[in-house]
Amino acid sequence: MLRFLSLCLMIALAGPVHAQPRAPLPQHQQTAVAVWEVMRLDNLAPILREEAVAEGTEMAAAMFPRGGTGRWVDGIRAIYDPARIRMLFVAGMAAAMPAARPEDVQKGLAFYGTVFGQRMLALEASARVAMLDADVEATARDAFARAVRQRDPRAARIIRLIQVADLIEPNVAGGLNAAVAFSRGFQAGGGFAMPLSDGEIVRDAWAQESRLRGDTEGWIGAYLFYAYAVLGDAELDRYIAYAGSAEGQALSRLMFAGFDAVFAQTSHDMGLAAAAELRGRQL
Repeated sequence: MLRFLSLCLMIALAGPVHAQPRAPLPQHQQTAVAVWEVMRLDNLAPILREEAVAEGTEMAAAMFPRGGTGRWVDGIRAIYDPARIRMLFVAGMAAAMPAARPEDVQKGLAFYGTVFGQRMLALEASARVAMLDADVEATARDAFARAVRQRDPRAARIIRLIQVADLIEPNVAGGLNAAVAFSRGFQAGGGFAMPLSDGEIVRDAWAQESRLRGDTEGWIGAYLFYAYAVLGDAELDRYIAYAGSAEGQALSRLMFAGFDAVFAQTSHDMGLAAAAELRGRQL
């Protein structure tokens, strides 16, 4: 499904995709809101919605006779409403807060409060917008693949960043989780002609693992190579050091606990919406 699962936590594929049942403490809620604001996620949420619309349009061409209707696109926009994304993120992150060391989280967040940290966020957001264009994405993928083949030192630094930040495995797991959540929603909405067991849904998701892994590796490398092209080597090395630090990893785990909650719910809702759209076409 969506690609903003870059540092998300692994959750058990066979487990339910519900939010944590324990109500978060007020201070945890406040910290999650502070993370949302410092990380400028209000700027990211509309990008996530546009990515969802783009992927939903591709999905419609494959799943629905004559493609998706305006109702389908409107439904996607409602599912990925930025205010809703914020609510789900804050709740998910706050629920994960008890497992984190508060001092690490504060240090990690302080990094992004600096001029350099804010610059990194701006570069990442700009690259996300640009790569909504399929031609830009293809060019970025080609550039990174060529740099890897040529053993370009910049490509080596991007690979090092991917490794120290542990981007691939959690991203693949997150994509599989999203696929499971979508199928569960599709099943709940009566989308399958023959109902599937939960075990069958999980096995079908795992059958996509190799393809998903290849796409994840290509996209993340291309995205980071494109986003950080203007940075000097020393600046990129500074960011790599932060990404591998205790505070950098603590903040990342919490942030993407928040995004786990976002994508678990939105993927399930997309499955429900897809089933409703398909049933409407069959009437």
